[in-house]
Amino acid sequence: MTRFEAVRDDVLAHPLHRACGLTLVRAENGESEVSIELNDFTLNPEGALHGGMLYTFFDVASFLAVLTLLDADRHAVSIETHTSVLRAAFRGDRVRLRSRVERLGRRLASMRAEAHAIKPDGGEKLLATGSVTKAIVERDA
Repeated sequence: MTRFEAVRDDVLAHPLHRACGLTLVRAENGESEVSIELNDFTLNPEGALHGGMLYTFFDVASFLAVLTLLDADRHAVSIETHTSVLRAAFRGDRVRLRSRVERLGRRLASMRAEAHAIKPDGGEKLLATGSVTKAIVERDA
C-alpha cells in the first residue's frame, strides 16, 4: 500500500466523514472529487446543508488533491480557508465537491474548490466556491 493509499484510507475512515457519507470519487494529479450525502449529520435545523459542512469538506477535498502531489516525507496542514456560499442544498440532494491545486511551492499549497448540489432529478446547481491554503511541512515518522 502506498503512502497516499494509507492516508486516503485514514481520511475516509474518520468517524465524521463516515457519518456524513463521504465518498471519494477520484484523486489524482493535483485534483480530487468527493461527494457527501445530505443526512442528519450534514443538515442544519432548517433542513438545509450546514455551512460548516461545506468548509469541512472543501478542506478534505483540497487535502486529498494536494496529497497526490506530495513526496512521502511531506504533509499538508490548513492555514487558511475561504468559502462563498451561493445557495442552499436540501435533504435528498447529494453534494459533489471538486478541488484542484493551483500552486504548489516548497512551503505552501493553494487550492480552489467548488461544490455542486446534485438534485434527485439529475439537475445540478453550483452551491459554493472556496479556496484553501495549506502549509507544507515535514511529516513525522
